[in-house]
Amino acid sequence: MKRFLIKVSYIVLPIYIIMLGLVAYVTLYISPRADSDLGSLALIPFGVEYSQSLMNYGMKDTLFIKVNHTEELRSIHVNVLTVGDSFSQQGIIGYQNYMPGEGLTVANCRRSLYDSPIQYASNILDWGVVDSTNIDVMVVEVVERDFALSIGNFKESKVEVPKPESTSDKEERNANEWSLLRARDFLLYRFAGRSPVYVVDLKQDFFSSREPRKLYFYYVDINNGLTIDETLRPKVKEVFDMLTRKAYERGIQLMLMMPVDKYDLYQDYIVDNPYPHPKRVNEDIREILGDIPEVMLCKDCLLPLLEKGEKDVFLFDNTHWSYKGSEAVGKELSRRVKQIMNRQ
Repeated sequence: MKRFLIKVSYIVLPIYIIMLGLVAYVTLYISPRADSDLGSLALIPFGVEYSQSLMNYGMKDTLFIKVNHTEELRSIHVNVLTVGDSFSQQGIIGYQNYMPGEGLTVANCRRSLYDSPIQYASNILDWGVVDSTNIDVMVVEVVERDFALSIGNFKESKVEVPKPESTSDKEERNANEWSLLRARDFLLYRFAGRSPVYVVDLKQDFFSSREPRKLYFYYVDINNGLTIDETLRPKVKEVFDMLTRKAYERGIQLMLMMPVDKYDLYQDYIVDNPYPHPKRVNEDIREILGDIPEVMLCKDCLLPLLEKGEKDVFLFDNTHWSYKGSEAVGKELSRRVKQIMNRQ
């Protein structure tokens, strides 16, 4: 038996050492250098130099109100309330931070209050926690890649008093946690072609990173659909009209804002694009809802920046736009909000 165990150890021990070394490599080297959302998602060690180089730009203080609990909505008094996904949760570099400079007061609902911005907007209108006495315009923001799914999953809710939310954030996983599963993921992403982040070459320099002509983007930008399905188009109009009506009944104007996917914005600049069919969700939404101030497609104000050769409109290592994108979106949104408010 002793001889057998010794022979087995010759096999098991090297494997154990290799696995331990891999876990240590991923935990101590890869993870600390993969702190952006795309880097963390696919364990790509982009490093911190790029993000640090942009830290000296943009706004220095948070100039909008953060709403942490639904009941707080009853006591706010602002021109604009934003309800949105991660594009509305960028804090000091967020688009909302550029709106006070345009003469508007703004509050933003914390992302942990809801799963779907569209569903939550409908709910708070039903609950009566917002009306014309405390806000003028509600902006409902849903990113392009999630738009069809959000509309498809929307259901009219019953009018119920909301339950108090927890005062604590959900426990977050430590990015540097020693994990055999993360080491396994690293191998699958790096050597088995299963990375959730795709990369393509661009025709010109669009980033001030060490790879200025590389476009890293989330695979869902492609896999969640390149168009709005014909069967879903009637519901898009139905949900938008329903939200607009509910807001009107509360004396509020409603706006729908859709951030463009990173892939969509840069797709015309990709070298030998392996995805030959263009993504046209933005164009479909314009066809369905019309070219109106109440529907803001962020692609319209960001694409001209690319056409001028502007770098870092989106972040190189991230699915979100940079402070440059936030500023352009915030100013255009402010212009539309004031246009809508002046009609009242």
